[in-house]
Amino acid sequence: MAAILDVPAEVLREDIADRSSDVGKAYRRGKAFSKVKLHTQEMQLAQIGSPLAIENAHKNLLDMEDDE
Repeated sequence: MAAILDVPAEVLREDIADRSSDVGKAYRRGKAFSKVKLHTQEMQLAQIGSPLAIENAHKNLLDMEDDE
């Protein structure tokens, strides 16, 4: 990612680690969006009967309950 953005990797790591920086906020938003998209796809696959997706969706639901 640092190479694409043409910034030193250490600078990018520091910016991401700073939860108040615009870079850090954008990184976490992008990461959350990707997680939601993957979970949505997994649920769709589970609904049509994919055994692995069913297993993963079940695990994700259990993890969500543990986080509550």
